[in-house]
Amino acid sequence: MMILSALVVAAALTSPVEDYFPLTPGTKWTYEDANGLQTIDEVGKPMDVGKGVMATPKLSTTSGHSAGSELYRVDADMIILVGHFNAAARQPLTLMDLPQPVLKVDNGKAEWQYQGELATSLGPVLLQVNGDSSKGPKRKILDSEVDTLNVHVVSRIGNDAQRIEVRDDAVYGKGIGLCELTEVTKAQGQTVKKVLKLVKFEPHQG
Repeated sequence: MMILSALVVAAALTSPVEDYFPLTPGTKWTYEDANGLQTIDEVGKPMDVGKGVMATPKLSTTSGHSAGSELYRVDADMIILVGHFNAAARQPLTLMDLPQPVLKVDNGKAEWQYQGELATSLGPVLLQVNGDSSKGPKRKILDSEVDTLNVHVVSRIGNDAQRIEVRDDAVYGKGIGLCELTEVTKAQGQTVKKVLKLVKFEPHQG
């Protein structure tokens, strides 16, 4: 009975959003684009980002070169981005003044908005984000039949005169995470499309 009670408590403490955005250290994903270029994401160990606040890094590597780490936290029914760093490039930890929601999960359709600043080489620029998620059909992802989540995010960067718009249409698999991503970027009259697909998933061991 005590073991059953402990399992019930543990389940209650786990947010549904973690089913679609695992942050367990050692979890690894390999994605491939239309040109065969592979990117590997791996969850690291949680770290103290100050004042006793813990966040979990996810390191991205493309063709063996580090693209840096992004730091995430679970906040109720949301995953929020709190900062980033790149140890390989000796870029120090940078925390966001206002953490950014990147995924929200609810029983029905979930929506979120964000307005803050995006750090660039030319200084901070305005960032506005509108996102939503809703349950999709069961799908076969790699070798598993899983529940899915359809996620749409539109990000607008900069002012009206020189604004960049990025639209992300993604599929997340329960117990797996991001499975497919189609990203369309519009800037200065040009449109660039990028597609990523999950080709390998390695859950944490232990």
